[in-house]
Amino acid sequence: MSVEHREHAASGARMASAAAGHEPAGLDRGAPAARAPRVSELFLSLQGEGPAAGTPAHFVRLQGCDVGCRWCDTKYAWDAGGGREVLADGLWEEARALGDAPLLVVTGGEPLQHPDLVVLLRAALGRWPRVEVETSGILPPPLSHPHLAWNVSPKLPSATPRWAETWAHARAWLAEPNATFKIVVGDPPDLEDALRLIGEHALPPARVLLMPEGVTGEALRARAAILAEACKRHGFRLSPRLQIWLWGARRGV
Repeated sequence: MSVEHREHAASGARMASAAAGHEPAGLDRGAPAARAPRVSELFLSLQGEGPAAGTPAHFVRLQGCDVGCRWCDTKYAWDAGGGREVLADGLWEEARALGDAPLLVVTGGEPLQHPDLVVLLRAALGRWPRVEVETSGILPPPLSHPHLAWNVSPKLPSATPRWAETWAHARAWLAEPNATFKIVVGDPPDLEDALRLIGEHALPPARVLLMPEGVTGEALRARAAILAEACKRHGFRLSPRLQIWLWGARRGV
């Protein structure tokens, strides 16, 4: 069944999309096919993080990211020339062949740095009832749709020298109704920095999730206990990392 798109873009987002080779939102229904994306991995699992945690999902991890988070557990997806090239139509067929799921998660890497992300998302929205994109928010939202959710993870100063760039478009992300802010928090002063930045950018508590940083169950439990108290005090939600708790730090989960 086709779904009518609702697309919007502020002028800044429109300019950023044009610079990246996107068509401005709202102009196109007969978009050209996406160039073959470079894919790091494709698998069927459960969404482990964010508002849809626990939902069966197909994952497409796009290759390429230069945000440079020190604790990133998918550094194998940083090199834009890595992974494998997959024709867009074949990508969806390959995902569907793994089994059924109500959710597609497009992650990375940094999906916003993929030049044909909008074309890929339009095609995916005709095949899945819900699509989520995992992003640092380093660029403004290029597309809005009732069944498209953005899990935006702006970085704290301890994560990367580019942390401020991931907050630069917070206003545009706030204007996107289906954007949720998932902030990864490690050791002090991360929580203090998170609370400060949430306040400075006026993020509504109901749209904020705090997620513990870590790649072991022990580290996640210790940090999650601290974050749980902060969530109770401030009205945030706590995001798990189910993939770590269930399967450990490995690929394809």
